[in-house]
Order: sequence, then structure tokens, then C-alpha cells
Amino acid sequence: MFGIEAQPSHSHSSWRGPSGLKPPFYRRAWFSALVALVLLGAVAMLGAYAIIVAPLRQKAETYDLDEVKKLESASVIYDRNGDELSRIFVLNRTPVSIKDIPQHFIDALTSQEDSRYFQHNGVDYIGLARAVYLNLKAGEVTQGASTITQQLARQTFGLMDRSYRRKLMEAFVAQRIERQFSKTEILELYLNRIFFGKNFHGIQAAAQGYFGKDAKELTLAESATIAGLIKSPNNIEPIKHPERARKERDYVLDRMVIEKHLTREDAELAKMKGVITAPQNSNSQLSYAYDAVRQEVVSQLGEERATVGGFKIYTSIDKELQTKTEVAVKARLAEIEKRQGYEHQTYDQFRAIITDWRKQVSATKGDASPVPRPKPEYLQGAALVLDNRDGAVLAMVGGRDFADSQYNRATDSMRPVGTAFIPFVYAYGFTQRNVSPVSLYADEPLGNDRVMIGGFTGILGEYGMEIPNPVWSRKPITAREALVVSHNSVTVRLGEQVVLDRGLLRPGFKDFVKNAGITSPLRDAASSCLGASEAKLNELCLAYSCFATGGKRPAKMHLIQRITDANDKTVFQLDEASLQPVNAMDEISAWQTHTCLDEALHRGTGAISKDYGLGEFPAAGKTGTHHEYKDLWFMGYTSAVTCGVWVGFDKQKTIFPEAFSNKLALPIWTDVINASTQGHTPQDFSPPESAEKVDICRASGLRATDYCYEKIKGADGSSKSVRNTYFEYLRPGTAFNATCNLHTGNGISADIVAFHQHVTSPGETVMQAELGRFAHIEAVHIQDRIIIGADPYNSEQPILRAKPVNDDGTPIRRAVPIGPEEGGEPVEQPVIKLQPPPRMKIEF
Repeated sequence: MFGIEAQPSHSHSSWRGPSGLKPPFYRRAWFSALVALVLLGAVAMLGAYAIIVAPLRQKAETYDLDEVKKLESASVIYDRNGDELSRIFVLNRTPVSIKDIPQHFIDALTSQEDSRYFQHNGVDYIGLARAVYLNLKAGEVTQGASTITQQLARQTFGLMDRSYRRKLMEAFVAQRIERQFSKTEILELYLNRIFFGKNFHGIQAAAQGYFGKDAKELTLAESATIAGLIKSPNNIEPIKHPERARKERDYVLDRMVIEKHLTREDAELAKMKGVITAPQNSNSQLSYAYDAVRQEVVSQLGEERATVGGFKIYTSIDKELQTKTEVAVKARLAEIEKRQGYEHQTYDQFRAIITDWRKQVSATKGDASPVPRPKPEYLQGAALVLDNRDGAVLAMVGGRDFADSQYNRATDSMRPVGTAFIPFVYAYGFTQRNVSPVSLYADEPLGNDRVMIGGFTGILGEYGMEIPNPVWSRKPITAREALVVSHNSVTVRLGEQVVLDRGLLRPGFKDFVKNAGITSPLRDAASSCLGASEAKLNELCLAYSCFATGGKRPAKMHLIQRITDANDKTVFQLDEASLQPVNAMDEISAWQTHTCLDEALHRGTGAISKDYGLGEFPAAGKTGTHHEYKDLWFMGYTSAVTCGVWVGFDKQKTIFPEAFSNKLALPIWTDVINASTQGHTPQDFSPPESAEKVDICRASGLRATDYCYEKIKGADGSSKSVRNTYFEYLRPGTAFNATCNLHTGNGISADIVAFHQHVTSPGETVMQAELGRFAHIEAVHIQDRIIIGADPYNSEQPILRAKPVNDDGTPIRRAVPIGPEEGGEPVEQPVIKLQPPPRMKIEF
């Protein structure tokens, strides 16, 4: 036993082979499971292809690839009468040939968007895998997976939804495009269609819009900048976000180095250049009104749908009024610039500056940095005319020259309103029971510490009166007179009574102003009573229309009434509900404010409008001067239209000392409102039936008497008496009984005058303005003539009766009973005795 090693046992064979040996892998269980899994996956893929992919591929074959070559066609703008105004492209696009695009731009584009563009068939599978890997490695999306051809398919056919189906459809359409068009054609189609931010569609519009040059003149740095915008145009565009644009540009330059389109030295040299934009309007056919139409089309239809073009756009614009409004703004502002001693840049001077700038741009070659386009600094103006019935825009001017500045000051500019705002302070006051146009307020100096406009101390200026050296009457004046002549101090006193609560605006006043149409927020301070808060011109036009229409206003402003496509199918129709007016303020308050604004235009701060040629028709309006003469307004209306005008600089500064709005803005308004009467005939304004009509003496502001006349001299030097009263419409229940204490007649004895003044003291407020309740009282019939000559009252005449007279014409005296003579005995009067009444017996 010992020393003998154990021998291994012999293996036995069976049908599986020799025992103790491993079976081959294809006979193992895991391999069988793997094969089954692969077969199941293949079956699943075939099922998915049949259910999902095949239908999508089949649908992709239905797209008309001729659409790839079709860009937007011109749209036609019509005025309110159906006459053609202009033909525009809703999207700012100017197609160019691929031959006019520099090679370094194509290199920048492919490096950034599709580095294997010239190798793939529309879908870059290698690029897709690389993009997934790099994005995972970076932890963020740094590489796009869509090829240039896929992006073209997406833009052409509106494949915008985020889903795997859209991605597959995009890939199939891209492969079809690759089969039908050459790589060069695809690049040209892509670069003329793609969106580059703002309103720039296509490489030519982007080159003009950002750098003021044609696409063929783009430098390496500029090409990289524009190529870097494609992934997020509005978030990177260099005018608003220069630092973001520079970061993306540098990334594109690095990609060009990686793709061997650029050396590292050239890339670093290009990175040293700043991003200097030189925007230039590339569409000379646009104006402020037409650009507003274009923007509204995009807003109503969406940008993708608007790219089709070929629309018929029916607007509310009055062609003749639009032309005359543009002429008025340009002509009147040019007159201001010719004023002796005018110190600011003029429009003509800026034209010379632009001419010099264009010469410098032409001299700039190669990679030299462009010369920034000068920005206009001349005096600007804006005007807007609305239809009072529905808010339709009849005319719009957003500046003096759209080519110099596309900023629409009629709809976008927020500026301090100045004294054009104070009618809303009075209108709100007139809604209160204790305030009416006949309410009296002290016309005396007011400390600026109560308003704090332009400082914290001193006396509040009366610049709202629109005269060089305003003075205070230092006596009570009515709220009407204060609004007519625009007294700042009285306005603040009224504001402290009804608008302010411990120095802050009352919520009720804020709601009142918002309901009127001014949605811009008000500064929560006393200075808002004098228009220190900013608002837009279109907001003020809506708000002022309340006074023209008895407290109602249009729901909103609109330019477009209807849009049809190339097949005359209506794609947009203005909602009928939006044309219905909304109630903004009560009719009595609106009427009382209107009558004040009527007087403000004809005898108050706007009276000089007669010298500018204001026509003889019912109208009303208010001047608006801001502190230090920086922003000037005139807001006014007829029964048919409301017109607003603003004058000022884009960078707020004093126009010149004592530059009142009635000298600068009112002339423009006068020209426009005169032009508006052709086709928009003004009608007389009607007071509300619910108001009480009261005759008021202008001199005292109290109820008028028969003596309220003023003597004036005629042209021949003779004097005559003229009735000096007006009719006020008061809210029912207004306590107002005091009668005029200034006009008491001539030749009346002193004791009667004293008695009259005593019983008509201003503090006497017994009678209410409800005159109708005295209608049942019979009139007193006079017995003889009391007026000799002309009778201004058309008064009731006495009925003359025959009387007996003597031969000499003297009346025959009749005996009349008289009392006893002085000192005589009194006559005894008879005594009538009556029986006492019988006793009454009351039982309980």
C-alpha cells in the first residue's frame, strides 16, 4: 500500500461525449438565451419598422421638394378703403447666390453645425454618435445632432414638434433632399432660409442687420459671429448680447481649428477683435406703420406660418391721413431746428454724418474692424390717430426717419406724460360728491416739498400754464379754470384731496387710470398728479377717447382687420367682440372733463391753435409739458378721432428753455386734426341726460343772476354789455346754491346791494341742483315793461290793459280807504260775539 500513488480513474464516454470535458459554447445555455434575445430583438425591430418607420418613410415621400426652393412671396397691404398701400415681405429676407458667400463663412458654418456635411447622405450617423459622446462627456449639449440638410427640411416643412417621430421624418426628408439637390444647392437654400435673430432671415439680412454690409464682405470674425447664432439666435444676437455673441464666436473659431479650416494663430488673431455691430436697415420699403403691420401679422399667424408670405393684409390705415401725418411731423420738427439759437443736432446734420460714415465703410477692407454706424441724436416726434368707435389706427408715425431708427415711439416709447396727465386727476375728482368743476381752490404758491419735482425745496413751478412768466391770482378759482389754464398748484391741492392718501396714490385712482386705458404703472408719489409717471402714446390716445365718447373707449387698438392667404382664404379676422367699447368712467365725470378740455383748447393753454390754422369744428385737447421741457405732448380729439403727439429726444434732455408744448407739439396736432376732418367728420358733443344744467357766472364762478354782464368795447370804440356766463352740468345732488356776488346791477341802493351780498354768500348752500322740482310753480306776471330796447332774454311781456286818464293824460285817481289821521281818535271796530261750543263728554 505504501509508496504507491493513486492512479486517476478512466473517463467514460456517453452520447454527450467523453465525461469530465466542457461542452462547446454554442451548446451552452447562455448562448441559447442570447440567440433567443437577438431573434426577439430582430422581430421587435421588424415590427417597429413595419408599424412606425415604414409609415413615416412612406409619408416622407409625399412632401413636395419644390417647396424647398420656394421662399416667402411679397404680401400686399391695403388701406381701410381697399386701396393698395405697399408690398412688403413679412420676414426680412434678401436671397443671395452661394457665389456671394465667402469660403470662410462656409467653413465656419460646417465646423459649427455639420462637420461631415460633404460626406454624409443627409443623416450623419458618425456625427450623431460623436455628438452623443461629447455631450455626455461635457455634461451639457455642446454638439447638435441635426445635419444642415435636416435643418433645411425642418424649416421648410415646419417639422417643429419634439418627438422621435419628427426626428425620423426629418431624417427621411433630408435623405430625399440629398438625392434631389447637390451639396452646393442645399447650402444656398439653407443660408437664404435660416433665422439669424431679431428679424433677420437669411445670410444677407443678417450681414446687413448686424454689420451693415453685404454677405460677400463679411470678415472671418464676423462670419464666425453669425455662424454662432444659429443654435439660439435671439439669446446670442450681438446687438443685445455682445458678450454672449463673442463667446460663441470664439467657440466657432476653435472648431474651425479642430476641423483644420484655420490655423491656431489665425484663430487667436480673430479672437482679439471685438464684436462691433453696425446695424443698417435693409428694407427701404418699410415705414413705422408698415413695420407695425408686419409685426402684427407675425403675432397673429406665428413666425413659421408667416414665412409663406403672399398674404393680402387689410388694415385700418387711412392712406391720405397717413401721408399728411408723416408730412406734418417732418415739416414742423424741421421748423423747430431752424429756430435761432437751436443747439442740438439737426436732421440735415445727421444726413451729412451718415454720408461720411458710408465713405469710411467703403474704405474699410479685409479683416479691419467695421466703423460703428452713428445713431441719430436729432429731435424726434411721434403721432397717432385712432378711430374713437373701435380703436382702429388711422395713422401712425413712430419717428422722423425709419431708415435711421426702427424704434417706434408711438407704441414702444415710455416717457413722462407731464401736464397732459392732469385731466385724469380732475376726472377722478369729479366722480366724488364733494368735487365738481365749480369747486373752489386756492390759486397760491405751493411748496415743492409737497410734490418734489426737480428738487425738494422752493416753490412749485407753473410750467403747465405754457407761458414764460406765470403768476398766481392769489384768490380762489374754480377747478374748471384751473384745468383750462393748467395750474399746477391747484392740481396738486385737488390731488391731495382726492388722489393721495398720506403721500401715496389711492388704489381707486390707480384703477381709474388703468380702466381709462393707461396700463403702464404709476409712480406711487404725489408727483404723479403732474404726470411724472411714464406712459406710451397709444395708451394716452385710448384714455383721451373716453372724454370724447361719454366715458367709453375702444377695448384695444388694432391695425389689421383681416388677412387672407394666396388662395383668398381668410386666415385672420378681427374678433367682433374686440370692437365693442368698454365703460371706463361715468358719463358725467367724462362730460365735465370734456367741457374743460374744450375750453383749454379754445381759450386756455391751447388757444394759440387758432394761429396754427385750427378749423372751425368741435374739438377739445390738452397741452402736456414735462419738467425742464424734456417731453412735450398734445392730446386732443373730435367726436370721430383721437390724436396724440409727442416731441422730444431719445436720450431725454431739455429741448430749449421755455419749450412749451403749445409751441412744438400743438402745431403738429393742429395739422393732423385738420386733415382728419376729411373723411372723419366731427359732430357736436352731447351732454348726458342725467346731469343738471346750471347757468354759471364766469367772473365769480357762482350761479348767474340777471346782472352777470361785462362791458366790452366794439371796433368802433362804443361799449356794450355782453352776457358773461356759461352752462355747467352738475351731478344730481351737488350742493351748489350760491349766486354771483360780483354783478349786482347799477343804480341800486346800497342797502339792497348789502342785502343781496348777505343772502348770496358763497357759504350758503341750501338749494340743491334739482331744478326740475320747481317746474310746477307758476311764473310771476310783470305788470309793465322793464326792459327798453333789445331783449336778450326773450322775456315774457306784460299784458297792457286800458286805464282811465284825464284830458292831460294823467291817470284818474281813485278813492282808497286809509287809516285814521295822525293824532286822531281811533275808530272803534265792531265786536262779533259767538256762542261757546258745547261741552264734550268723554267716556272711558
